[in-house]
Amino acid sequence: MAFTETYETGQENIKIVKFSQRKSYYLYVYDSVTRKVGYASLSSTNLDECKKGWLKTYSEYIKRGGSITQVRKTAIIPKLKEYVDYQYERAARGEIKERSARTYWERVRNRIIPYIQFKKIKVIQELDRKIFKDYHHYWLKQGKDGTTTNDAITTFNHFLDWLIEEEILDAGKKPVLKKTRVVKNFKTEKNPAFTGKDWLKFKEYMYAYEIGDESYDSEVDWLEKKWYRRLFVCWVLYQFFSGNRPHETSGLTFGDVTTQEYTLPNGKKSLRGIQHIARDTKTGARTSVINGHCITRIINHINGSGHPKSGKYITDDNTPLFLNPHTGKSIHSETYRWHFKNVLKLSGLDKKGYTPYSLRSTHITYMLLRGTDVYDVARNLGNSPEIIRRHYDGIENIMKSDELLKLNKHYYEDERLKAS
Repeated sequence: MAFTETYETGQENIKIVKFSQRKSYYLYVYDSVTRKVGYASLSSTNLDECKKGWLKTYSEYIKRGGSITQVRKTAIIPKLKEYVDYQYERAARGEIKERSARTYWERVRNRIIPYIQFKKIKVIQELDRKIFKDYHHYWLKQGKDGTTTNDAITTFNHFLDWLIEEEILDAGKKPVLKKTRVVKNFKTEKNPAFTGKDWLKFKEYMYAYEIGDESYDSEVDWLEKKWYRRLFVCWVLYQFFSGNRPHETSGLTFGDVTTQEYTLPNGKKSLRGIQHIARDTKTGARTSVINGHCITRIINHINGSGHPKSGKYITDDNTPLFLNPHTGKSIHSETYRWHFKNVLKLSGLDKKGYTPYSLRSTHITYMLLRGTDVYDVARNLGNSPEIIRRHYDGIENIMKSDELLKLNKHYYEDERLKAS
């Protein structure tokens, strides 16, 4: 490691030095007989203190037989959690988005800690390159793709850099964790759209899941569970009719959505919804049109009888659309992912690769089946027409069959939504 600062002590072969990736100063000791170099931390960032107290550190260094200070073993999982706390502190200071801090936590909790426990790594000093050589293979066996594992590798490398800054890990001993090369094959369906029959089946079990038939210690607990499940149903329908990315919906507030009544060519009244997606999302700010009934369903639920334990929540334009009454913040999409998996298991659809992002894919399928122009779909979703065509070119085959078109349109309609 290179020195950024070097100071003489008045003694030959003994110097005070500063490393580029360390906060404290170190004592540099060169043994002219063995031609070996040793270092001992002066445990201070104050140069004047180091110049006055270096002799005491040197004496302790000699008593240890000229060896470097014994490395203190540090438990890794508590440090990972401390690292996540540090990211939330950065979010509180405005250095990063709170959504980014949550992402760090999700990767640590869901991708890093399980692997650390699988490899039985208990302390930071046990980390090396060999331990992580099968990291990608481990997660691929769990059904995770290369992009997901690479994201976790990025976070873990950040964690290692943080350990170096905190002087817990020696920069020279940092294991280099390489990402795997991801070959994108657009013919392989990732986050596939629900087929008409599967979507119908999913909704059937979702509405049953909303009511629930489990037993609870008290009626209040049961009502609270039902309240959150009903909000989950609202979220699924909103994702389907908006085509939003999950984090886009998490950022919506009551002030971002409105409804307008309009008259159809056949004279019937309908409800149009308008949403304003924030600028800090993946594709920037945009305004898009959605089914207005899914907006009123959410608003009626939040402003209705109130949460069974928290009571009514006074909403304004800044209130998150998918509100957690206990915190006043938006419920994280990971919570809905958990409910989503539960419904998939109940319906027997958990082996078909459906994910919450499939709701976006299904929305596009639904819009194309209705004959909506590709450019209009792309503009409404914040995508390019090329991406819409690339990922959903199979829809053209479906649209060529009038019989199948009618069948699928029937499956994707939801009369219950209008009645809610």
